[in-house]
Amino acid sequence: MLNYITYRKFVTLQNGQRVMLRFLNQQDRENLIRLFQEAPEEDTRFLKQDVKDLKLINYWVDHINYLKVLPLVAVDLEEERLVADATLHRGKHAAKHIGEIRIFVSRGFRNLGLGSLMLDELINLAGKLNLQILKAEIITDHKKVLKAFRAKDFEIKCTLDDYFIRKDGMTHDVVLMMRPVVRKDQMEF
Repeated sequence: MLNYITYRKFVTLQNGQRVMLRFLNQQDRENLIRLFQEAPEEDTRFLKQDVKDLKLINYWVDHINYLKVLPLVAVDLEEERLVADATLHRGKHAAKHIGEIRIFVSRGFRNLGLGSLMLDELINLAGKLNLQILKAEIITDHKKVLKAFRAKDFEIKCTLDDYFIRKDGMTHDVVLMMRPVVRKDQMEF
């Protein structure tokens, strides 16, 4: 069983910087607001929800339920601020064995391996939560993100034409990627 309060993992980024991974808690409200408010619009326009909406962020923090959504955050230890947010959304009912992954990394921490480290950790945590399948929906234009998920054994299952619509009304195709939580070559007998 995961201890959501005491869980900590320290990772080293490609530039040598140390970051702590832990679960979001109510004391993170201002830091989470800051993470998204400081992000340029072009970095947040492809997220599923309007993370610039303070009511939404407050709702998330006020209603943390680790059994529904597991919010993993990365903390810059030097500045004691959140620099990334990755969530594992657990399916319901007939999809209770499926988890959906979403990741946001602030600009100053991109291309340092942080997103991949967080993805690895969500895959590991999904196994502990007895999930069987992970999925991610990725805008087709985001080639680096697609490549990163492929490197973690996610496979493209289909492309959904005009599936994502931005606030300005522009639509984008989305790739549905999936992977088993435990690959066949990792199964134990």
